[in-house]
Amino acid sequence: MMITSTVARRAGVVTDEPGRAATLKEMTMSATEVTHVLEQWAQRLRDLGARGVGQLRAGLSSDQIDALSAQYDLTLPEDARAIWAWHDGEDTGAQSLAPYREFPPLRDALEYARTCAQNAIDWGAADDEELAAIIYRREFVPFLGYQHPLVFDCRTPAPTTTMWTPDGGLEETISMTTVERVRWWHWALDHGAWSITADGTWAVDFSRYPGAKGDLSVRDVLS
Repeated sequence: MMITSTVARRAGVVTDEPGRAATLKEMTMSATEVTHVLEQWAQRLRDLGARGVGQLRAGLSSDQIDALSAQYDLTLPEDARAIWAWHDGEDTGAQSLAPYREFPPLRDALEYARTCAQNAIDWGAADDEELAAIIYRREFVPFLGYQHPLVFDCRTPAPTTTMWTPDGGLEETISMTTVERVRWWHWALDHGAWSITADGTWAVDFSRYPGAKGDLSVRDVLS
């Protein structure tokens, strides 16, 4: 799969026109589209013999998603609802969708966000104006977790995920829709940045990553 015309923008989203952020209408995909691209990706991994994809959990109903969201007083973007309706995360440590990334069940994702936000309050960081842009907030619901999780920012309806970092918050990395992110995952397999080993686990070649040769505009698209 080739990706030839997208431009990754920091503190923005991927668009096909340099210097212009995508509109909410352009970013929004139907639940059917999101489910379709995720299932295509999962099937490709199955065909390659990936072990982790077999550990995806059954998806949630719309009522279950509503109930969990209400319990945590959040409104999930449509992309997020589509993802957890497709599968409610994975078994612990499966790394089913991407290397070094864990796909949490929705309840775990919501609880993680609340715990991190409470930690910021307990440490006195929540009221520090200098830290306002970087602290973890309860609205940052992780789709794919690790040290620097890919999160939906539920303060807005934008259907994008962004990598949160303790140094830059959400300001220093690229925001992408689920559909665009999965396209880059296909690119990673096509170009040898990612591969599946004979025993069904991930292998990564960072020298083949986008931006490895100096193009910083796409440096974080596989993060």
